[in-house]
Amino acid sequence: MSEYQYYEFQSLDRPLTRQEQKTLQALSSRAQVTPHGATFLYNYSDFRGDPETLVAKYFDAMLYLANWGTWQVMFRLPKALVDPEWFKPYEIEDAITVSTTADYLILNIHIQDDEGMVNWIEGEGWLPKLLPLRDDLLAGDLRLLYLAGLRAYVSAMTYSDEDPIEPPLPPNLKTLTPALKTFVEFVELNPDLVTAAAEASPGYKAASTPSLEEMLPRLTEAERDDFLLKLLRQEPHVDRQLMNRLKELAGATSAPPPAAEQKRRHFSQLVALSEEMKATRKQQENEAAQRKRQKDLEALAPKVETTWERVLYLIGRKQGYAYDEATDLLRDLRDLARLQGELPAFRLRLQRLQSDYSNRPALMKRLQSIKTE
Repeated sequence: MSEYQYYEFQSLDRPLTRQEQKTLQALSSRAQVTPHGATFLYNYSDFRGDPETLVAKYFDAMLYLANWGTWQVMFRLPKALVDPEWFKPYEIEDAITVSTTADYLILNIHIQDDEGMVNWIEGEGWLPKLLPLRDDLLAGDLRLLYLAGLRAYVSAMTYSDEDPIEPPLPPNLKTLTPALKTFVEFVELNPDLVTAAAEASPGYKAASTPSLEEMLPRLTEAERDDFLLKLLRQEPHVDRQLMNRLKELAGATSAPPPAAEQKRRHFSQLVALSEEMKATRKQQENEAAQRKRQKDLEALAPKVETTWERVLYLIGRKQGYAYDEATDLLRDLRDLARLQGELPAFRLRLQRLQSDYSNRPALMKRLQSIKTE
Protein backbone atom coordinates (compact mmCIF):
# COMPACT_ATOMS: atom_id res chain seq x y z
CA MET A 1 0.00 0.00 0.00
CA SER A 2 1.38 3.41 -0.96
CA GLU A 3 1.78 6.15 1.61
CA TYR A 4 -1.06 8.62 2.00
CA GLN A 5 -1.03 11.74 4.16
CA TYR A 6 -3.67 14.43 3.94
CA TYR A 7 -3.75 17.77 5.75
CA GLU A 8 -6.63 20.23 5.59
CA PHE A 9 -6.88 23.57 7.38
CA GLN A 10 -9.87 25.92 7.57
CA SER A 11 -10.03 29.59 8.57
CA LEU A 12 -13.58 30.29 9.75
CA ASP A 13 -13.49 33.55 11.66
CA ARG A 14 -11.62 35.60 9.07
CA PRO A 15 -10.16 35.18 5.57
CA LEU A 16 -6.44 34.75 5.10
CA THR A 17 -4.54 37.77 3.81
CA ARG A 18 -2.69 37.55 0.51
CA GLN A 19 0.62 37.52 2.36
CA GLU A 20 -0.58 34.68 4.60
CA GLN A 21 -1.69 32.72 1.54
CA LYS A 22 1.71 33.29 -0.04
CA THR A 23 3.47 32.10 3.13
CA LEU A 24 1.37 28.93 3.23
CA GLN A 25 1.87 28.24 -0.47
CA ALA A 26 5.63 28.35 0.07
CA LEU A 27 5.41 25.41 2.49
CA SER A 28 4.85 22.91 -0.31
CA SER A 29 4.51 22.66 -4.07
CA ARG A 30 1.52 20.40 -3.34
CA ALA A 31 -0.31 23.09 -1.38
CA GLN A 32 -3.74 24.23 -2.46
CA VAL A 33 -4.39 27.54 -0.73
CA THR A 34 -7.53 29.69 -0.73
CA PRO A 35 -8.58 32.71 1.38
CA HIS A 36 -10.37 30.30 3.72
CA GLY A 37 -8.14 27.24 3.88
CA ALA A 38 -5.27 25.10 2.71
CA THR A 39 -4.77 21.43 1.85
CA PHE A 40 -1.60 19.38 1.53
CA LEU A 41 -1.49 15.86 0.07
CA TYR A 42 1.55 13.56 0.23
CA ASN A 43 2.14 10.14 -1.25
CA TYR A 44 5.78 10.33 -0.27
CA SER A 45 7.89 12.72 1.82
CA ASP A 46 6.47 14.74 4.73
CA PHE A 47 4.86 18.07 5.50
CA ARG A 48 7.44 20.75 6.33
CA GLY A 49 5.15 22.81 8.55
CA ASP A 50 4.06 22.23 12.12
CA PRO A 51 0.26 21.76 12.14
CA GLU A 52 -0.32 23.09 15.65
CA THR A 53 1.77 26.20 14.96
CA LEU A 54 -0.22 26.85 11.78
CA VAL A 55 -3.52 26.44 13.63
CA ALA A 56 -2.37 28.79 16.37
CA LYS A 57 -1.40 31.45 13.83
CA TYR A 58 -3.82 31.13 10.92
CA PHE A 59 -6.61 28.56 11.23
CA ASP A 60 -9.64 27.59 13.30
CA ALA A 61 -9.82 23.90 12.35
CA MET A 62 -7.51 21.23 11.01
CA LEU A 63 -7.78 17.59 9.94
CA TYR A 64 -4.95 15.12 9.30
CA LEU A 65 -5.23 11.58 8.05
CA ALA A 66 -2.51 9.01 7.34
CA ASN A 67 -3.32 5.57 5.98
CA TRP A 68 -1.08 3.77 8.48
CA GLY A 69 -3.60 4.56 11.22
CA THR A 70 -3.39 8.19 12.30
CA TRP A 71 -6.34 10.55 12.69
CA GLN A 72 -6.00 14.10 13.96
CA VAL A 73 -8.53 16.90 14.44
CA MET A 74 -7.68 20.31 15.88
CA PHE A 75 -9.88 23.27 16.79
CA ARG A 76 -8.81 26.78 17.77
CA LEU A 77 -11.26 28.30 20.25
CA PRO A 78 -11.32 31.91 21.46
CA LYS A 79 -10.44 32.12 25.15
CA ALA A 80 -13.21 34.66 25.61
CA LEU A 81 -15.79 31.96 24.90
CA VAL A 82 -14.45 28.84 26.60
CA ASP A 83 -13.01 27.90 29.96
CA PRO A 84 -9.91 25.64 29.93
CA GLU A 85 -11.35 23.90 32.98
CA TRP A 86 -14.08 22.40 30.75
CA PHE A 87 -11.50 20.33 28.92
CA LYS A 88 -9.15 19.22 31.69
CA PRO A 89 -11.14 16.10 32.75
CA TYR A 90 -10.92 14.81 29.17
CA GLU A 91 -7.23 15.32 28.54
CA ILE A 92 -5.28 12.13 27.72
CA GLU A 93 -1.55 12.24 27.21
CA ASP A 94 -0.61 12.16 23.50
CA ALA A 95 -4.28 11.79 22.52
CA ILE A 96 -6.39 14.71 23.76
CA THR A 97 -4.36 17.76 24.67
CA VAL A 98 -5.03 21.45 25.17
CA SER A 99 -2.57 24.27 24.62
CA THR A 100 -3.07 28.02 24.83
CA THR A 101 -1.89 31.18 23.14
CA ALA A 102 -2.57 34.74 24.19
CA ASP A 103 -6.08 34.68 22.70
CA TYR A 104 -6.90 31.07 21.94
CA LEU A 105 -7.25 27.58 23.34
CA ILE A 106 -6.19 24.84 20.92
CA LEU A 107 -7.81 21.44 21.29
CA ASN A 108 -5.75 18.68 19.68
CA ILE A 109 -7.32 15.23 19.21
CA HIS A 110 -4.67 12.80 17.96
CA ILE A 111 -5.52 9.13 17.52
CA GLN A 112 -2.73 6.72 16.65
CA ASP A 113 -3.74 3.09 16.11
CA ASP A 114 -0.82 0.69 15.70
CA GLU A 115 -3.13 -1.83 14.02
CA GLY A 116 -3.76 0.64 11.22
CA MET A 117 -6.95 1.64 9.47
CA VAL A 118 -9.69 -0.95 9.07
CA ASN A 119 -11.24 0.77 6.06
CA TRP A 120 -9.40 2.75 3.43
CA ILE A 121 -10.66 6.33 3.35
CA GLU A 122 -9.33 9.53 1.88
CA GLY A 123 -9.21 12.86 3.65
CA GLU A 124 -11.16 15.04 1.24
CA GLY A 125 -14.64 16.00 2.39
CA TRP A 126 -14.36 15.09 6.07
CA LEU A 127 -13.44 18.42 7.64
CA PRO A 128 -16.47 20.39 6.35
CA LYS A 129 -18.75 17.81 7.97
CA LEU A 130 -16.83 18.08 11.25
CA LEU A 131 -16.79 21.89 11.47
CA PRO A 132 -20.10 22.11 13.42
CA LEU A 133 -18.24 20.44 16.30
CA ARG A 134 -16.36 23.69 16.86
CA ASP A 135 -19.59 25.58 17.44
CA ASP A 136 -20.74 22.79 19.75
CA LEU A 137 -17.56 23.11 21.80
CA LEU A 138 -18.00 26.88 22.02
CA ALA A 139 -21.51 26.23 23.35
CA GLY A 140 -20.16 23.85 26.02
CA ASP A 141 -21.12 20.58 24.32
CA LEU A 142 -18.36 18.15 25.32
CA ARG A 143 -19.68 14.97 23.75
CA LEU A 144 -16.88 15.08 21.17
CA LEU A 145 -14.26 14.86 23.92
CA TYR A 146 -15.93 11.82 25.48
CA LEU A 147 -16.07 10.01 22.13
CA ALA A 148 -12.46 10.92 21.39
CA GLY A 149 -11.49 9.54 24.78
CA LEU A 150 -13.20 6.23 24.01
CA ARG A 151 -11.32 5.99 20.72
CA ALA A 152 -8.01 6.78 22.41
CA TYR A 153 -8.65 3.97 24.91
CA VAL A 154 -9.33 1.52 22.08
CA SER A 155 -5.90 2.28 20.64
CA ALA A 156 -4.16 2.21 24.01
CA MET A 157 -5.62 -1.19 24.97
CA THR A 158 -3.89 -2.86 22.03
CA TYR A 159 -0.52 -2.52 23.75
CA SER A 160 -1.35 -1.86 27.41
CA ASP A 161 -2.74 -3.96 30.23
CA GLU A 162 -4.18 -0.92 31.98
CA ASP A 163 -7.93 -0.62 32.35
CA PRO A 164 -8.67 3.13 32.26
CA ILE A 165 -11.79 4.70 33.70
CA GLU A 166 -14.12 6.48 31.33
CA PRO A 167 -14.03 10.29 31.23
CA PRO A 168 -16.95 12.25 32.68
CA LEU A 169 -20.08 11.11 30.85
CA PRO A 170 -21.83 14.05 29.17
CA PRO A 171 -25.60 14.10 28.73
CA ASN A 172 -27.44 13.49 25.44
CA LEU A 173 -24.91 10.92 24.22
CA LYS A 174 -27.77 8.70 23.05
CA THR A 175 -28.67 11.28 20.41
CA LEU A 176 -25.67 12.20 18.31
CA THR A 177 -25.61 15.12 15.90
CA PRO A 178 -24.63 14.47 12.26
CA ALA A 179 -21.19 15.94 12.99
CA LEU A 180 -20.65 13.59 15.95
CA LYS A 181 -21.75 10.62 13.82
CA THR A 182 -19.24 11.74 11.21
CA PHE A 183 -16.49 11.81 13.83
CA VAL A 184 -17.40 8.28 14.98
CA GLU A 185 -17.17 7.10 11.38
CA PHE A 186 -14.00 9.06 10.64
CA VAL A 187 -11.94 7.63 13.51
CA GLU A 188 -13.48 4.14 13.11
CA LEU A 189 -14.98 4.10 16.60
CA ASN A 190 -17.11 1.01 17.20
CA PRO A 191 -20.79 2.12 17.19
CA ASP A 192 -21.67 -0.67 19.63
CA LEU A 193 -19.13 0.75 22.09
CA VAL A 194 -20.72 4.19 21.69
CA THR A 195 -24.16 2.70 22.33
CA ALA A 196 -22.89 0.90 25.42
CA ALA A 197 -21.29 4.04 26.81
CA ALA A 198 -24.40 6.11 26.07
CA GLU A 199 -26.65 3.73 27.99
CA ALA A 200 -25.99 5.66 31.21
CA SER A 201 -26.00 9.12 29.61
CA PRO A 202 -29.01 11.14 30.77
CA GLY A 203 -31.04 13.41 28.59
CA TYR A 204 -30.61 17.07 29.37
CA LYS A 205 -32.47 20.21 28.41
CA ALA A 206 -31.24 23.54 29.66
CA ALA A 207 -33.53 25.26 32.11
CA SER A 208 -35.46 28.15 30.64
CA THR A 209 -34.05 31.58 31.34
CA PRO A 210 -35.69 35.00 31.23
CA SER A 211 -35.83 36.57 27.78
CA LEU A 212 -32.33 37.75 26.94
CA GLU A 213 -33.79 40.88 25.37
CA GLU A 214 -35.01 41.84 28.84
CA MET A 215 -31.42 41.81 30.05
CA LEU A 216 -30.19 44.36 27.49
CA PRO A 217 -30.98 47.41 29.69
CA ARG A 218 -28.83 45.89 32.41
CA LEU A 219 -25.68 46.22 30.29
CA THR A 220 -23.55 49.14 31.30
CA GLU A 221 -22.99 51.91 28.79
CA ALA A 222 -19.36 50.87 28.49
CA GLU A 223 -20.40 47.27 27.73
CA ARG A 224 -22.87 48.37 25.07
CA ASP A 225 -20.25 50.57 23.43
CA ASP A 226 -17.75 47.72 23.54
CA PHE A 227 -20.13 45.31 21.81
CA LEU A 228 -21.03 47.91 19.17
CA LEU A 229 -17.36 48.57 18.50
CA LYS A 230 -16.74 44.84 18.05
CA LEU A 231 -19.61 44.69 15.56
CA LEU A 232 -18.18 47.61 13.59
CA ARG A 233 -14.80 45.85 13.50
CA GLN A 234 -16.59 42.67 12.33
CA GLU A 235 -14.95 40.69 15.09
CA PRO A 236 -16.06 37.02 15.15
CA HIS A 237 -18.44 35.55 17.72
CA VAL A 238 -19.70 38.90 19.02
CA ASP A 239 -23.21 37.43 19.08
CA ARG A 240 -22.10 34.55 21.30
CA GLN A 241 -20.15 36.87 23.60
CA LEU A 242 -23.23 39.06 24.00
CA MET A 243 -25.47 36.06 24.65
CA ASN A 244 -23.08 34.74 27.29
CA ARG A 245 -22.99 38.13 29.02
CA LEU A 246 -26.80 38.41 28.99
CA LYS A 247 -27.09 34.88 30.40
CA GLU A 248 -24.72 35.88 33.16
CA LEU A 249 -26.91 38.88 33.96
CA ALA A 250 -29.95 36.58 34.01
CA GLY A 251 -28.28 34.30 36.52
CA ALA A 252 -27.83 31.51 33.97
CA THR A 253 -24.59 29.80 33.01
CA SER A 254 -22.74 29.18 29.76
CA ALA A 255 -20.87 26.25 31.25
CA PRO A 256 -21.33 22.70 29.91
CA PRO A 257 -24.33 20.76 31.24
CA PRO A 258 -23.47 18.56 34.23
CA ALA A 259 -21.97 15.14 33.61
CA ALA A 260 -23.88 12.03 34.62
CA GLU A 261 -23.73 11.35 38.35
CA GLN A 262 -23.35 7.56 38.14
CA LYS A 263 -20.10 5.86 39.07
CA ARG A 264 -17.64 6.07 36.20
CA ARG A 265 -16.98 2.73 34.55
CA HIS A 266 -13.79 0.95 33.58
CA PHE A 267 -13.15 0.66 29.86
CA SER A 268 -13.31 -3.15 30.10
CA GLN A 269 -16.85 -2.85 31.47
CA LEU A 270 -17.87 -0.77 28.49
CA VAL A 271 -16.32 -3.29 26.12
CA ALA A 272 -18.16 -6.16 27.78
CA LEU A 273 -21.43 -4.24 27.64
CA SER A 274 -20.85 -3.41 23.98
CA GLU A 275 -20.34 -7.11 23.17
CA GLU A 276 -23.63 -7.95 24.88
CA MET A 277 -25.40 -5.21 22.96
CA LYS A 278 -23.80 -6.34 19.71
CA ALA A 279 -25.04 -9.89 20.24
CA THR A 280 -28.53 -8.62 21.04
CA ARG A 281 -28.52 -6.34 18.01
CA LYS A 282 -27.39 -9.11 15.67
CA GLN A 283 -30.04 -11.46 17.05
CA GLN A 284 -32.70 -8.82 16.48
CA GLU A 285 -31.40 -8.17 12.96
CA ASN A 286 -31.40 -11.90 12.17
CA GLU A 287 -34.92 -12.29 13.49
CA ALA A 288 -36.08 -9.31 11.44
CA ALA A 289 -34.36 -10.73 8.35
CA GLN A 290 -36.01 -14.10 8.91
CA ARG A 291 -39.43 -12.48 9.26
CA LYS A 292 -38.88 -10.54 6.05
CA ARG A 293 -37.64 -13.66 4.27
CA GLN A 294 -40.70 -15.63 5.32
CA LYS A 295 -42.97 -12.81 4.18
CA ASP A 296 -41.23 -12.70 0.79
CA LEU A 297 -41.55 -16.47 0.39
CA GLU A 298 -45.23 -16.37 1.29
CA ALA A 299 -45.70 -13.74 -1.40
CA LEU A 300 -43.94 -16.08 -3.86
CA ALA A 301 -46.27 -19.04 -3.13
CA PRO A 302 -49.05 -18.05 -5.59
CA LYS A 303 -46.45 -17.46 -8.33
CA VAL A 304 -44.55 -20.76 -8.20
CA GLU A 305 -45.36 -21.93 -11.72
CA THR A 306 -44.77 -18.55 -13.34
CA THR A 307 -41.44 -18.40 -11.52
CA TRP A 308 -40.46 -21.81 -12.94
CA GLU A 309 -41.38 -20.48 -16.38
CA ARG A 310 -39.18 -17.46 -15.75
CA VAL A 311 -36.30 -19.79 -14.83
CA LEU A 312 -36.64 -21.68 -18.11
CA TYR A 313 -36.80 -18.43 -20.08
CA LEU A 314 -33.62 -17.14 -18.43
CA ILE A 315 -31.79 -20.42 -19.05
CA GLY A 316 -32.75 -20.11 -22.69
CA ARG A 317 -30.93 -16.77 -22.92
CA LYS A 318 -27.57 -18.59 -22.56
CA GLN A 319 -25.97 -15.58 -20.84
CA GLY A 320 -24.16 -15.35 -17.54
CA TYR A 321 -26.32 -12.61 -16.02
CA ALA A 322 -29.47 -14.59 -16.95
CA TYR A 323 -28.01 -17.74 -15.36
CA ASP A 324 -27.36 -15.74 -12.18
CA GLU A 325 -30.95 -14.48 -12.01
CA ALA A 326 -32.27 -18.00 -12.68
CA THR A 327 -30.10 -19.36 -9.86
CA ASP A 328 -31.44 -16.73 -7.43
CA LEU A 329 -35.02 -17.63 -8.37
CA LEU A 330 -34.31 -21.33 -7.88
CA ARG A 331 -32.96 -20.63 -4.40
CA ASP A 332 -36.19 -18.78 -3.61
CA LEU A 333 -38.22 -21.74 -4.90
CA ARG A 334 -36.12 -24.13 -2.83
CA ASP A 335 -36.62 -22.10 0.36
CA LEU A 336 -40.36 -21.92 -0.29
CA ALA A 337 -40.49 -25.68 -0.86
CA ARG A 338 -38.65 -26.24 2.41
CA LEU A 339 -41.10 -23.94 4.20
CA GLN A 340 -44.08 -25.82 2.71
CA GLY A 341 -42.61 -29.29 3.26
CA GLU A 342 -42.33 -29.91 -0.48
CA LEU A 343 -38.56 -30.13 -0.82
CA PRO A 344 -38.58 -33.61 -2.50
CA ALA A 345 -40.74 -32.28 -5.35
CA PHE A 346 -38.41 -29.31 -5.83
CA ARG A 347 -35.40 -31.64 -5.82
CA LEU A 348 -36.88 -33.68 -8.66
CA ARG A 349 -37.47 -30.60 -10.82
CA LEU A 350 -33.97 -29.34 -10.15
CA GLN A 351 -32.48 -32.74 -11.10
CA ARG A 352 -34.50 -32.62 -14.32
CA LEU A 353 -32.95 -29.26 -15.16
CA GLN A 354 -29.48 -30.62 -14.46
CA SER A 355 -30.18 -33.55 -16.79
CA ASP A 356 -31.65 -31.43 -19.59
CA TYR A 357 -28.80 -28.92 -19.58
CA SER A 358 -25.82 -31.07 -18.63
CA ASN A 359 -23.95 -29.81 -21.72
CA ARG A 360 -23.76 -26.25 -20.34
CA PRO A 361 -20.84 -26.11 -17.87
CA ALA A 362 -21.47 -22.54 -16.72
CA LEU A 363 -25.11 -23.27 -15.95
CA MET A 364 -24.33 -26.64 -14.34
CA LYS A 365 -21.86 -25.01 -11.95
CA ARG A 366 -24.61 -22.67 -10.78
CA LEU A 367 -27.26 -25.41 -10.50
CA GLN A 368 -24.91 -27.59 -8.46
CA SER A 369 -24.45 -24.72 -5.98
CA ILE A 370 -28.14 -25.00 -4.98
CA LYS A 371 -28.11 -27.33 -1.97
CA THR A 372 -31.26 -29.28 -1.21
CA GLU A 373 -30.20 -31.21 1.88
